[in-house]
Amino acid sequence: MKKKIEKALEKVIFIDNKNIVESGLVKKIDLLSNEIIIYLSLSNPAMHLKNRLIKEITHSIKNQNILDTIRIKMEIKSDTKTKSVIKNIIAIASGKGGVGKSTIATNIAVSLVKMGFHVGLLDADIYGPSIPLMFNIEEKSVNFQHKNGMMNPITSYGVKILSIGFFSKYGQAIVWRGPMVTKVLRQFMHETNWGKLDFLIVDLPPGTGDIHLSLLQEISLKGIVIVSTSQKIALSDVNRSVGMFRIRSISVPILGIIENMSYVFSKKTKEKCYFFGKNGVRNFSKKMNIFFLGEIPMLQKIREYSDLGIPVILENEHIRNIFLKITENIIHKLQL
Repeated sequence: MKKKIEKALEKVIFIDNKNIVESGLVKKIDLLSNEIIIYLSLSNPAMHLKNRLIKEITHSIKNQNILDTIRIKMEIKSDTKTKSVIKNIIAIASGKGGVGKSTIATNIAVSLVKMGFHVGLLDADIYGPSIPLMFNIEEKSVNFQHKNGMMNPITSYGVKILSIGFFSKYGQAIVWRGPMVTKVLRQFMHETNWGKLDFLIVDLPPGTGDIHLSLLQEISLKGIVIVSTSQKIALSDVNRSVGMFRIRSISVPILGIIENMSYVFSKKTKEKCYFFGKNGVRNFSKKMNIFFLGEIPMLQKIREYSDLGIPVILENEHIRNIFLKITENIIHKLQL
């Protein structure tokens, strides 16, 4: 019977085009009277990867006609240094740069703090870290304390923050290849004393590259929030991002999409002027079956406070209400 089970497991491909047996993920197979227990050892498995693995193992064993009399029970062990407890990890993504993703990640994080949650913010945009600017955290003011190989994040406005910008001078180019970026992000995620968090917001870089794939393999994401403006060039790039998140081997839930810089107010008539086009993101969300989380206007106050390193929701009631509504929509989509 074990030979038959092993043969089934050899058909399950996980990472680097290797099956889970040759990758050394299968540590032991126990046969009891009415069940199979398969012991797997995974390093920091993301939730969607675990779910896919369980599904594919079940399917493969069923094809071997084993499930007629045997029930499967699986134990997946994760080896991590961190003792952090993070309930919900949400990534903020965009297809195109310059659409205000970091501004939105910042204000969603602070909105959650104002709602009474414990919140962390991981700046995963290695090549263009913006979060230190958004919180006015200067590199020279950062004094990291390491204990047992663990980093402690910097707390600002109630948010625990970690960014590569804390380790580099302002404007310094980060010229790293993919493996180096992956190593650093793994340290940020698993060798940081995040403590107990209700939410960890991950500010992703734009596009669909190494950083995204590495994080999606390392982090148990509850979902993705996408940010875009309404013009076709931005939505074209967002379409590619949606395609990546919906690839079968990745398959991360998209919680919704936000339309940023949606409109400006005319000085004369006070009417809304749709600088990037009207309802572009809303129409895109319907076409792609993605929940529309809300729209954020293009206001000078948002730019001014972002440049000062102050989350704008703390200073402007109108903008605060917009972000609180969007944040409530995200929480609702999580079904918390």
